[in-house]
Amino acid sequence: MKTKIIVCDIMREEILAIVKAEDPLDLSFVDLGLHKFPQKLHKELQLVLNASSGYSRIVIAFGLCGGALKGLQAPPGVILTIPRVHDCIPLFLGSQKVFEELQKERGTFYLTCGWVEMEKSILGEHDMNCRKFGEKKAQRILDLMFNSYRCIQFIHTGHPREEAGLIKSLKTAELLKVAHQTFQGSPRYLEKLIRGPWDDEEFINILPGGYIDESDFILR
Repeated sequence: MKTKIIVCDIMREEILAIVKAEDPLDLSFVDLGLHKFPQKLHKELQLVLNASSGYSRIVIAFGLCGGALKGLQAPPGVILTIPRVHDCIPLFLGSQKVFEELQKERGTFYLTCGWVEMEKSILGEHDMNCRKFGEKKAQRILDLMFNSYRCIQFIHTGHPREEAGLIKSLKTAELLKVAHQTFQGSPRYLEKLIRGPWDDEEFINILPGGYIDESDFILR
């Protein structure tokens, strides 16, 4: 029986690069814009789950995402699997442990090509504010929003438009007046997400009819 993978658009290219024609799975992509509205994202994910039948397992390629996954219910007869992470950055890095190591450097904002391409990226929001309020006020808004950050960390993921994404990441760092670094990501976690094993250390496995609880995301 096939596995269904529900994927956030932010990692569309990285997932498509991993999936092979012979993989016994179906992909379903969810609009990235819903991240800013956790309740709407929750509702959309539950609708997709409720409409999915004929699968033995459904994997949601998301983290807790601002609490959006809290309370999602696994469909009857289906195991619901979620990475044990709070957001998608560890998925791009290859593991939660790598992320925790990087997090020792406080004040770091992480970007991937998918993030900088989105309409509501930092650059996109700033351009909109410039048109709406003028450059000086837009810069003040930016400074207030990101004054706790000291560095932009761009994660290389093999995205097909990564060169252009890196340029946007550098522009973002320049705009925020912070340092810029790059880090080589790893497909390891995403590959496990697609093909398993979905072990309890790195994944949450909810039995049919069960609900996701926020406490499930506590690392073991």
